[in-house]
Amino acid sequence: MDTDTPKNVGGARANALRALEEYHRKPRPIMSILREVETSSEYSNETRVHTNSLAAGVIKHLNTIDFLIARGLGARKPSQLDGRERSRLRLAVFECRWFGTTLDALSDEYLKDDTRMVSVVRKAIEVDIERATQRFPEASKLSVRYSHPSFMVETLLNNLPEADVLELLKANNGERHYYIRANKFKEGHENMPAIASELGATIEPDADIQGLYKVTGNIAKIVGSKPFRDGNILIHDKASVLTVHALNLKLGDVVWDSCAAPGQKTQLIAEQVIPNGRVVASERYTDRLRIARERSSLLESANVEWLHADASKSPVRNVRKILIDAPCSSTGTLNRHPYYKWRLNKQTLLGIMSVQNKILDGIIQSFAGRPGTEIVYATCSVLPHEGESQIDSVLSRHKIELLDPGIPGSNGYPGFECSKKVCRLFPHKHATSGFFIARFRITD
Repeated sequence: MDTDTPKNVGGARANALRALEEYHRKPRPIMSILREVETSSEYSNETRVHTNSLAAGVIKHLNTIDFLIARGLGARKPSQLDGRERSRLRLAVFECRWFGTTLDALSDEYLKDDTRMVSVVRKAIEVDIERATQRFPEASKLSVRYSHPSFMVETLLNNLPEADVLELLKANNGERHYYIRANKFKEGHENMPAIASELGATIEPDADIQGLYKVTGNIAKIVGSKPFRDGNILIHDKASVLTVHALNLKLGDVVWDSCAAPGQKTQLIAEQVIPNGRVVASERYTDRLRIARERSSLLESANVEWLHADASKSPVRNVRKILIDAPCSSTGTLNRHPYYKWRLNKQTLLGIMSVQNKILDGIIQSFAGRPGTEIVYATCSVLPHEGESQIDSVLSRHKIELLDPGIPGSNGYPGFECSKKVCRLFPHKHATSGFFIARFRITD
């Protein structure tokens, strides 16, 4: 992994250190912490980019870095380090190991001429990970080598060929794929290629979805542009767009987006059912609802009605199509949100599954007297617990039939009743986020 070093590398390192100390104090998405840290700084965009690459890079490779630090400490335990010590060591090991920075170059910002710290880093970066893990159980070995929780690795090995697992882990540690589309509620949406070219970005049309473009160069030019800030250009992952396409919408449809915030899919649904269709968008959490409403107003989505409601209690009735974009582990988005893999454990997953199950049961039961109602259930997760297992569960309890999602992708994981009738998307196979998508109909 390489990065261009900014002129103010000291400022970038100082901000990254502050961000990691805050993460150590209260683990949460690192990009949220970085936004808070950088609000008070007056550094250039170049310096901010380098700050982000350092702090996010550490979180992306966290358990590998901590494994190396433990080796470097010898008899001393990592738990004996305070937050600042651990953050300094993590950054120093990351820069040396992944960026190729010399120890001498790091002495001022991270090591402060502390010979003990220098010795720990030196030992850590000299560890041969392949040799050090060769006798580990397979899941533990890959966990350390590819910086993923062993529980997640073990789950993937149970559902995918090992070659696929390795490619997926590598993709999760790589760069995300960016897609953009025009907001059809704004003027000039037909001129996306010309607008991107004027901004200095390079794009290419997606082979599967008309109006969707993959960004092949200079995404920063788009993110920093007025058309993006004004909502004329939208960054929208292909898997998310395909989730909406699975609804098979027609002009004039009335659709319930049951877990709608932040509203990206809501806006696309609204585009696809105009001029006479409308979207009822519900969200349980007030802060998310407020942000989604503000975003919807910016995007000028006039045919969207927002509700503060719990989807499991089905506050909506007079619709024939429903999207359940359920709360999930977000393990399909690890290349841009690495924090989510470190919060993952069996207890957390069971809690998420319980919420998903409650929403599915509540909505299906509420529409049991309305045969023909079509529902798309989706999660941005690569775990079968949140996809195939949930669909097999509702198939056993409710009168529903699976329908072909009608979108490109792979079948579900083998060994489930629904496997051949649901869709999975993977970053290493489809250049998207990891998604599970199922479409079904209420029957008599």
